[in-house]
Amino acid sequence: MSGSGVNGNVKENDQVPNGNYRVVVYDLETTGKSLIDEICHIGCYAPKQPESKEVKPVVENGDPEERTDMYCQYIMPHRNLSFSARNAYGLVVVSLDYQRMLRDIDTGKLLKTKSEISALKDWMKWLEEVKGDSDGIILVHHAHDQTRDLNVALLLLALARYNLTSQFSNIVKGFCNSVNVISDLGDKTLITSLSLRSLCKTVLKDTKLPTRTAKERCTRLNDILMNVISPDTKLAISADKILPYSQSVRGEQGKLAALENLQKAQYSMRPIFAEHFSSGYKLRSQMVGIRRMLAEQGLDYNKMVDLDKQDKLINELEKLEMKDEDHKSLMVQTVSTHFKGKAEKLVNGGTEEESVSETVTKQPTNNSNSPDKPSQN
Repeated sequence: MSGSGVNGNVKENDQVPNGNYRVVVYDLETTGKSLIDEICHIGCYAPKQPESKEVKPVVENGDPEERTDMYCQYIMPHRNLSFSARNAYGLVVVSLDYQRMLRDIDTGKLLKTKSEISALKDWMKWLEEVKGDSDGIILVHHAHDQTRDLNVALLLLALARYNLTSQFSNIVKGFCNSVNVISDLGDKTLITSLSLRSLCKTVLKDTKLPTRTAKERCTRLNDILMNVISPDTKLAISADKILPYSQSVRGEQGKLAALENLQKAQYSMRPIFAEHFSSGYKLRSQMVGIRRMLAEQGLDYNKMVDLDKQDKLINELEKLEMKDEDHKSLMVQTVSTHFKGKAEKLVNGGTEEESVSETVTKQPTNNSNSPDKPSQN
């Protein structure tokens, strides 16, 4: 297990300043893994902290829907859930009498939902009560694969849609990915994987704990962090332990802007990779990885076009560093084949726009395997 602690994740200027903070564990369920996706479930757990004054008593028993230390709300999204999201969360959008509703696949029950704006405002009201007289809240979530972590990004985009970011920032002062905390502070001889299921086994010594829903994952994560941070005393999660791994809301907004630019660059390269997205899983995964790597290197389709016109494209591609030489060869071959075909199209009397359009239209419009478009029900 490789550590990925604060030094490699949080810039000094983006760290949350010292203060008296409350730690709240949360998780989101979303319609997919893209910035165009939406939140469909918010789960939250506010562990009791005896040293702080509570606005109202924390009830720790009874129905989770009625517990004041937990928040759980389903949201009716405009999009349908992707295939992977349906499998992961056990949720599906159904239409009954021309009305869209959210259904639990396991139980078959229809879920009570709110609109996104109502759920966000309701959640912030709950967070305000949890905050009490503290300086603010640190929201903690668990994202095992940090390269695909859109938890905070999708939340910030949702808040921005309704001009709620400023109000939210008055309550929540930072975010923390618990993976960094557990990686640095956990027993490395015991913890072999940072996935939540594996941590339940190695840290909590129980392989049967439920982690299907957001509220269940929040409870499990709280118990794991308590064991990692205070294995002997089992005290509530200390904000002082979480703070060095936390990033301010402003810092997360900067990461979101960079992620938006990255995805924009990736989407611009669709003419090159579109025809491969309907291929088998292995090739499609390779192409998605190659496209992301090119975008991370500062390339987009327009830059490639300019380099190709100067006969510098292949040389620039060969200079890129990739761990897998086979993937590098595949990348060079795929890009060069596209531009060679484009050049042949121009020689035969076509236009540049026709060449690009022809490449894009090779991809079926309703293909659920496309990484750019989550599948529909």
